Amino acid sequence: MTSIKKCEVCNENDFKYKCPQCRIKYCSVKCYKQHKAEVCKPPLKIEEEKNNPVLEVQKKESLEEEGEITGDESDDETDTKDKVPIELLQKLEQSSEITKMLENPHLRAMMENLYNSDNCGLDVSHAMQEPIFTEFADECLKIVQPQKID
Repeated sequence: MTSIKKCEVCNENDFKYKCPQCRIKYCSVKCYKQHKAEVCKPPLKIEEEKNNPVLEVQKKESLEEEGEITGDESDDETDTKDKVPIELLQKLEQSSEITKMLENPHLRAMMENLYNSDNCGLDVSHAMQEPIFTEFADECLKIVQPQKID
């Protein structure tokens, strides 16, 4: 089965992300914002999924069909393509723009809430509604995923 590699919002670029609520695939912050302009249906609550082994099997099968995991992968393993190299993490740490943004107590409180969240996907989608968080996310993405100029 061929997995969908294109952004489900613009249908132009390969997707890089999934909506934390409805799992639609998108390629950029612009497409995420366009998608969030419409109401999307959130997935089952994490607790419901954890307590339902049938849903866990279906979720794993769905990921296998999409080519995101293979049947022989452990649940604890993560795909290296989704990991940020240490050099880029160090660039985040050294960024004066990021440091300046993190001086904002509202942004720091939002980050702390996300760190302590039991439902990160939902909380990130709420945070993305805040301009200061979106600017912070955009700045981080500029560093860890610089756009290639053709």
